[in-house]
Amino acid sequence: MSSQIQNLQKQLAQLRQEASVQRIPVSQAIEEILKYTSQHAQDDALVVGVNQSDNPFRDQKNCIIL
Repeated sequence: MSSQIQNLQKQLAQLRQEASVQRIPVSQAIEEILKYTSQHAQDDALVVGVNQSDNPFRDQKNCIIL
């Protein structure tokens, strides 16, 4: 019985915590994400690419065996 009460108290604490989370409308979240991505696009390697001299994964020169 006491373990059941403890479980219910944990669930209640979790629900209270979830209820206290500040929420924003999806439209506002999307605007903020778009603003952030446009401000940081110049630093994103997936958008601007990686300089070949700085790329540690570039193809190494082939070894030619005579």
